[in-house]
Amino acid sequence: MGHLFLKLYSVFALAVAIYFFVIFNLNGILQGTLERYLGSTTQGTYALLERRLKTMPEEQWQNLINALNQGDGYTIRLQPVASLTFSPSMMDRLNRGAVVFTRINGAIHCYKRVPESEWVLEFPFEQTQDDDNRRLSNSTFNLIDMSLREQPQDNWPTVIASLSQHFKFPVVLLHKTQIGLSASQLAMLESGNIFVQTFDGDDAEFIYRRIAGSPYVTKLGPFDEPLTLSYLQSILIAFLAALVALAVLFWVFPLWRDLKRLNVSTNAFGQGDFSIRASLSKHSVLHHLAETFNGMADRIQRLISSHKELTNAVSHELRTPLARLRFGMEMLQSSSDETDKKRYMASMNADIDELDQLVSELLTYARFDRDKPELKFQRQNIELWLTEVTRQIRIGESNLSIDFKITGNNLKYARFEPRLMARAVGNLLQNAKRYARTRVCIVFTQDNENYQVIIDDDGPGIPENARTHIFEAFKRLDASRDRDTGGYGLGLAIVQRICQWHDGAVTAEDSPLEGARFIIRWPKADIS
Repeated sequence: MGHLFLKLYSVFALAVAIYFFVIFNLNGILQGTLERYLGSTTQGTYALLERRLKTMPEEQWQNLINALNQGDGYTIRLQPVASLTFSPSMMDRLNRGAVVFTRINGAIHCYKRVPESEWVLEFPFEQTQDDDNRRLSNSTFNLIDMSLREQPQDNWPTVIASLSQHFKFPVVLLHKTQIGLSASQLAMLESGNIFVQTFDGDDAEFIYRRIAGSPYVTKLGPFDEPLTLSYLQSILIAFLAALVALAVLFWVFPLWRDLKRLNVSTNAFGQGDFSIRASLSKHSVLHHLAETFNGMADRIQRLISSHKELTNAVSHELRTPLARLRFGMEMLQSSSDETDKKRYMASMNADIDELDQLVSELLTYARFDRDKPELKFQRQNIELWLTEVTRQIRIGESNLSIDFKITGNNLKYARFEPRLMARAVGNLLQNAKRYARTRVCIVFTQDNENYQVIIDDDGPGIPENARTHIFEAFKRLDASRDRDTGGYGLGLAIVQRICQWHDGAVTAEDSPLEGARFIIRWPKADIS
């Protein structure tokens, strides 16, 4: 789960980092857009002002600027180019006739060079948006009024149409009765003030001013403000929301997909398909959960398979002695001869002993056929340990040679679980003792990585095609290795399980003694 949250927090941190990068670099990102907007807004004003400046000598330019600054508009300034401290790139744009801006004490100042002169026109922008619009438009209205007063009123519509070609927004001449303003708004116009008209739920904006001494009003607008300026906050919030949504989708979709796959696997397993396994990428955050499920499924499938085999085998193994018992009882009831009765009783006792031995073997196998217990490895003296194991096998055996030897440089000690390993070697020796003719040989040795216990006998051997199956429960060979020799096919299954618990293995091969060879291997460990 740590990997899961690490991925989520990493993606979210990346989204937040990108968002703040945009915020901190907002001025640079919007500079080009803002310059184009201010340039289009002031283009007409600059055009009229530059045309009028060309008609008079430079000595009178300041007088024109003073006249334009009458009213409550922004104060236009005329400054020499040499007084500016702009960057080389800004100076280059200014010299090419572009409108440039900079911030002074938080207010935007817009600059435009007068063509073919060493002077620059400066417009400061500050206060509220309506105040900005009034101040910005004041000089524009003054210039329009100057142009209109040079012509008779009958020509004013033609003059307005000509002037409007210099603007990026509509410039309209209206009679004051055509405006449709309220009485208070008309009174504001009558007093000579600039009126800014806006509408709720609409970004359209219009600016009005009455032409002094006439019934006409000049109307400017609507203005096409760039989308990135009018909806900047909404755009940034939407961008961050989309970025977070993409990050969450990037994290959630693989998680949802893998959960769906895991759900399909668990449902199929719950409905009895014990072979189903969850297949997820190793990079998935649910990979460990899928591996845990697969491990559980393996154990359950193995236990169910083992229990099925055990049930089938037990029913088969019990059938024969029970049938003999039933037959013996019937014969005992029908017989009148004491000798026959004693023989039937002895046979029935043998069948009962066989059943008792079978139950004992089944309990032993059931104890080993479960998950790996906690093994207590111990440092063992190999010679003493083998002496005790072989001593128990030799009991009651006089016609069979059972010997052992230890090979390898300085091989005197080894680490293993002595009780379980003694059970595994003892089962193999019992198996060899059952089938050997005259001799059983045990060798304890080692290679670079493993300890090895090799057990050879001179019996009939094991066919090659049967060597992988003999370690399964209740598997026995035909011919000489049949039921007459005893056993229920559980001893080798127990040996294999003990070897697995030691992280080792057991294999069967041909013996140099022309019988069977069994080899137990398990990893070497520090014996100190």
